[in-house]
Amino acid sequence: MKKKLLSVLLSGMLLGTVFLGGCKPETAQTGEGAESAAQETAEKTYRGNDVSEPVTIKMYLIGDRTPDFDLVYEEVNQKLKETVNATVEVEFLSWAEHDTKYSLLFSSGEDFDLIFTATGWAHYSETANMGGFYELTPEFISTYAPDIQAVAPEDAWEQAQIDGKIYMVPCYKNEYASGGNLLVRGDLMEKYGYEDITSREELEAFLDDVCAGEEAISALGTGGGEFQDLYEWLTLGFSAINGDDNKLFMYHYADPSDLEVRYILDWEEFADYCHKMKEMYEKGYWSADSLNSQDEKQDNFLNGKSAVMTWNLTNQLSYGRIANSEHPDWNSRIIDFAPDLAQKVYPYTNNGMAININSRNKERAMMVLNEFYTNPEIYDLTKLGIEGVHWEAVGEDQYKLLDKNADYGVDANCNWGWTNEAINRTEYVENPTPLDESYAKIMESYAEKITHHALDAFVFDPTPVSTEIAIISTLMDQYYRPLNLGMVEDVDATLAEFSSKMEDAGIQKVIDEMNRQVDEFVAQMQ
Repeated sequence: MKKKLLSVLLSGMLLGTVFLGGCKPETAQTGEGAESAAQETAEKTYRGNDVSEPVTIKMYLIGDRTPDFDLVYEEVNQKLKETVNATVEVEFLSWAEHDTKYSLLFSSGEDFDLIFTATGWAHYSETANMGGFYELTPEFISTYAPDIQAVAPEDAWEQAQIDGKIYMVPCYKNEYASGGNLLVRGDLMEKYGYEDITSREELEAFLDDVCAGEEAISALGTGGGEFQDLYEWLTLGFSAINGDDNKLFMYHYADPSDLEVRYILDWEEFADYCHKMKEMYEKGYWSADSLNSQDEKQDNFLNGKSAVMTWNLTNQLSYGRIANSEHPDWNSRIIDFAPDLAQKVYPYTNNGMAININSRNKERAMMVLNEFYTNPEIYDLTKLGIEGVHWEAVGEDQYKLLDKNADYGVDANCNWGWTNEAINRTEYVENPTPLDESYAKIMESYAEKITHHALDAFVFDPTPVSTEIAIISTLMDQYYRPLNLGMVEDVDATLAEFSSKMEDAGIQKVIDEMNRQVDEFVAQMQ
């Protein structure tokens, strides 16, 4: 991986701004002399760019506003005023609504500047292809965010390209694709005699016991739809193609030599999966409300309605701590039920930030991102909260959580779009709990099993088949979601009908276009 690390940790980073015209004379001036001095003092610059005029940058993030979010961002804005002469106003698109509201921000002409985005799950490809994002040329990046350009790996910029153009500032983080890890109620494991869970068979046996023995608790509550990526694809070594928001195409990430792309309705494994989901639904793993549920991923677990929670390791640790704080008897921990699986690392574009094509402050928005990404003080604020309130420093590169941390959280405020490993603090845990130990053990094991596949960085461009994709997307709601949740009477009959409808919708044209783009991408990589 080619990484251009910060050469000096940017000695000018914390200087932020420069006032031209020298020091202000101690003696008063009048007339033209006073006017000239005032004009020179007002000429404020950032990395050589004029920022004399104060601006407000409106930014959209994904998730929910934490109790202390506004308090923390008051501190952020004080520092942004000093450096780039700007403040940010933040709006959130909740987990439940971002799929439906994200595109409306652009189609309605909403007035904003920055927005979180990501390949595969947070609308990057489709929004860029519809012309919603501003192109970030190398000149634009080097002029307004030279510090990001210095630290972000070259691979990250390559992954962000769509048809040779960049529309995203990608994060700089090695993020694991979860594998077979789940946050689990430790008290229920103990109750039903499970010291550990290290296989799919053991997981199903445990969840069967929970569903049979607990009246108010099921496996996933209303979160059945969250199980698919984890249980089926990732733990079999497969992953959806980036840019395929319908998740119809899979590649074998665990085998770098396998460059075949599978269309799931022509793949026997998908049929087996649908039968397994029906079996789980009928056992009570999740409720019928899952089909239309607006619950957040963590809701069922924290409310005591589910035995496990899916998500990435970081969020499992964070919400596990919250659960154990509120319910110490739960003894929540993280298990890995696929410990032998090769571990996928998400592309850097799995989290990032983009500029609205209609922003009136594109240059200043990029300067704000430069501060978020590379100014250690602002970075710590957005990641951890206020030092002395939510956390305290341990040495140069660690942090210790304080009691108020629960009101802001660690990496709980969609700061992922500017994650920067070069200045990222790691947690110091003085007295690790079983939850902390399970997290550390899994992280250590994952680091030893990383695999890289050529298609990790491939992003499908649906533009040439946009008409077919629009029709297919409606079929996904009608057939795919009920199949995914096991809520169909006859799995095989539904699959056959679904497949026929997809053929009528032009899926073969999409398959051909997918294969064409993949072949072209692989040829360029060789």
